[in-house]
Amino acid sequence: MFDLQSVTGKIITGNLLFAACCIVYLIWWSVAFRPGYTAAMGVKGFLFLATAVLGVAGLAVIIQGCSMTSGGVRYVGIIAAGAAVYIVLLILTNVLMHRQVTTELMLIVFWACMQICACDALYGFGAIGRAAFIVMAVIVLVFAAAGMICYLKYYDLPPMTAFYDGMVPLILFAVCMIGEAVYLMVSK
Repeated sequence: MFDLQSVTGKIITGNLLFAACCIVYLIWWSVAFRPGYTAAMGVKGFLFLATAVLGVAGLAVIIQGCSMTSGGVRYVGIIAAGAAVYIVLLILTNVLMHRQVTTELMLIVFWACMQICACDALYGFGAIGRAAFIVMAVIVLVFAAAGMICYLKYYDLPPMTAFYDGMVPLILFAVCMIGEAVYLMVSK
């Protein structure tokens, strides 16, 4: 069993909170953006608020876990690289591809940075080995790339297909974080 106050415990808890954020986001997406469907503003507002609270709580707990390791300089590097990637993708998608900018681009890059930092913290703490770190990081990057493909295709799709396309990154990110949490729980 793992200690909830350890690096591993914090990252498991943060991942599960963030996965819950993705699930509530999916519900919000379903009632706010389903073509031909209108939900009450109160329902949409509650779901959006719940999404934000779960996301911020998950992030806060993951940051706590990461801060318990000695990887501070690496985290700054990862976050700086993420910011650079975001700027490049923003320019490429908006200026060159004429894709309308939405918060999803930032969320995809932000999620990938957060997960790479968490994997790095787990590796630095000794909770996972080099091979597990590489596999987890590759999964994060593949899922982020899949999210980018969905982001780029969204406005080119018919309304109902676009609606489902918008769900794919959330499902992938939730699966990734739940999978990582389960792996960490059963591997110790």
